[in-house]
Amino acid sequence: MDGARYRSTFSQALIALAFNLGGLLSGALAANLTPVFVRIPWMLVLFPMVLTVRGNIGGILSGKLGTMLHSGQIEPRLRGNTRDFYTLLQSVLFLTFIDTVAMGLIAFIVNFTASYVTIGDLPLSAALPTLTCIIAVAVATPITATLAIGSFKRGLDPDVMVYPVTSTVNDILVTAVYTALIFGITIERNFVFVMEIAFLLIAVLMGAIFLRQRRQRIFRNTLREGGPTVILSSLFGTFNGIVLGSIRGLIDRSPSILVIYPALIDTLGDIGSIIGSTTTTRLALGYFNTFKEALRSAATDLVAVESSAAILHVLFGVTGFFLATAQSINASMFSLVEVALISNLLSFFVISLISLAVAVASFRRGWDPDNLVIPIITSLSDATATLCLVAALAVLGFL
Repeated sequence: MDGARYRSTFSQALIALAFNLGGLLSGALAANLTPVFVRIPWMLVLFPMVLTVRGNIGGILSGKLGTMLHSGQIEPRLRGNTRDFYTLLQSVLFLTFIDTVAMGLIAFIVNFTASYVTIGDLPLSAALPTLTCIIAVAVATPITATLAIGSFKRGLDPDVMVYPVTSTVNDILVTAVYTALIFGITIERNFVFVMEIAFLLIAVLMGAIFLRQRRQRIFRNTLREGGPTVILSSLFGTFNGIVLGSIRGLIDRSPSILVIYPALIDTLGDIGSIIGSTTTTRLALGYFNTFKEALRSAATDLVAVESSAAILHVLFGVTGFFLATAQSINASMFSLVEVALISNLLSFFVISLISLAVAVASFRRGWDPDNLVIPIITSLSDATATLCLVAALAVLGFL
């Protein structure tokens, strides 16, 4: 094992993943919605889907920024950058709109089948996820670009630093906006009409972006390769929502589970993104081109990243306990630590191997791995984290 590389990756991963402690704030916000989730279950089903879109879109942006900075395709500055830089930002915003509309329709079909919604809820099912994610992405995109450029200029690796940090920011933004919109819906009936008008205005703006950028190579490639992947990944988000909805009785009894849930799925996605992003960059630079070579090259990184992740999952349980207690939510520190750590141990190597396999396979087929790897990995990681959470709860006797 390369000791210097281990220490470098461990320290950077620990710093980057430590931002996922902020994801507990997302969980604390979501825990306040427990009565609404129990009363209106389709909103609980939709919640993991919204978080999944956050990972997909943010992953494409951070992954492409890292690769484009390393390859010199964009300059390490915000103003006066290349045309590719600004096209990328607009393509990410447009992709967010397309995906959230598709996700809203998928969620509506699932919830309609489960008798959670009626036909009259269709406009709200489209508007709620779209407004949530468009607002969050519009705020988070400048933050992501600033962090990528700043870390690159300071000699840090954007592929390690950017996505884990910004995914936490996105989680907090998405959960805060989602919470605010739901409270608006439950408090003021006319608020739904306002949301539907805002949705139509956003649709017009996205149409203008499409007409302006449709001939740009980066815009076309991002939509052609990232679009189907992100929309397909919404199906995984739907699965997450169904699984989470199936234990809503447990959530009602132990809302502290929701406190740590966003941090668990966020961190696993970050782990996969670190492995995937570093692999896509090394593939682009010609360091290797087979899965066996990629696995050998990533061995030190895998050990370093998991070492930092295990430490942080213990902190998730401890911090989640204090956040839950501060909100008068019954919680056990030891139980939350057990749930967090077991979930991590069950899911880490699965998602790491998938990250390497997807990166190498997409590269060897001539696709842009940055349009595929992180959206696929974050979707699979969300599903994996959700399943492993349920498995951990079953192992510990909560189910």
